[in-house]
Amino acid sequence: MLNADEQRLIADIAALAAQTGAAILSYYDHPDSYHVRVKDNHTPLTEADLAAHDMLVCGLPHLMDLPCLSEESDARVHQHPPDDYWLIDPIDGTREFIERSGQFCIAIARIQHGKPSLGFIYAPISGAYWYALRDKGAYKYDGTEHARLHCRHAPSLPTIITARARLSRIMRDYLDANFGHYHHICCGSALKFCAIAEGRADIYPKLSPTTSQWDTAAGDILLREAGGGLRYYGNLPGSYGARSTINPPFLAYGAGFGEEALQAYFVAMQRALEPEQR
Repeated sequence: MLNADEQRLIADIAALAAQTGAAILSYYDHPDSYHVRVKDNHTPLTEADLAAHDMLVCGLPHLMDLPCLSEESDARVHQHPPDDYWLIDPIDGTREFIERSGQFCIAIARIQHGKPSLGFIYAPISGAYWYALRDKGAYKYDGTEHARLHCRHAPSLPTIITARARLSRIMRDYLDANFGHYHHICCGSALKFCAIAEGRADIYPKLSPTTSQWDTAAGDILLREAGGGLRYYGNLPGSYGARSTINPPFLAYGAGFGEEALQAYFVAMQRALEPEQR
């Protein structure tokens, strides 16, 4: 359970996220204001991303005096991050924002010595938010109450969650070989982690190195505190700030997956990806 200081910090982050979310939504219904451009990493950037970045980079250090590193920060600041800092994605799911699917969020994490100690994910469309603090549990606020979150134990017919309905051949083969029959649902952004933490999904597989640390840090601690987890290629835990900001392939998962099963999934992942890496 959170103490009074932690509750105040979460409330302050939520207020800042709501203000930032309102700024994002002021662009959302006016596509001509997006001014979409493509960054060097081939991902889109809009004026809404930049506005949210400015608000969070300015606001978070006032809540806790830590450096704030953002997806939209100069790449050089990520090369040697401090031991304790904010790591944020002002709009996680910019493609979904542009497509106006509603499946985008604000992702905020506090990183201490390479591990997330706080995670906060805010959905501007609904106003709901999910949060976790190390050893204090994971929670969701839906506008009326703060509910403790617990991942469900995966049923015999697990639910797989991915960003898109159309799966690549490699992904289809991997899922068929490892999970047999399964349900498949789609969701953009870090909201996939929230779905697993709530018990609406069981596995989020990512077989390509196309996410970054700011995409996963908040979801990492959310799942850990809800009884699930996030492991990277090779069945390794995340280490933030100690390597390239690009994530390797990973599995995010709910409760009930033992070490033997996880290791088998990663061995199968390595086999599935070997032809792509030649």
